[in-house]
Amino acid sequence: MRSRKLCRLLVLMLIVVDEVRGVVEVDGAGGSMPSGLYMAWMAAFRSSRRPFVDVRLSYKAQDSGFGKQAIISRSVDYAGSDSLMSDAQYEQNPDLQMFPAAALSVSCYAYYF
Repeated sequence: MRSRKLCRLLVLMLIVVDEVRGVVEVDGAGGSMPSGLYMAWMAAFRSSRRPFVDVRLSYKAQDSGFGKQAIISRSVDYAGSDSLMSDAQYEQNPDLQMFPAAALSVSCYAYYF
C-alpha cells in the first residue's frame, strides 16, 4: 500500500509543472557514497526527458544523517541514506517511506598486524 502511494507521489512530482515558468524542480540530499550514481541517473534523465518540460534535478551529497533530517524537515523532495529511520521517526512522519534505490559495495584491504 505504501509503495503505491510512493509511486503516485513520484509520478506527481514529475508531472506537476510550475505554470508560470514551466519548470519542475526536484531537490535531494543525503549520503555521498551514491552521489556519483545519482548524478549519472540525472544526466541520463536530462538527455531523454520530454523536451517541453524543464525538469531540474539536484542532489546535495553530505552524509546520511543530513539527508534524513532534510527529508524530515521537508527541505528536500527526496533523500539518500545508508541507515534506516528509527521507529520514532516513522511514527512522527507517517507519510515518509524508505526504499532501496541502489545496492553499492565497498572494497578495502585488510591489514593484519
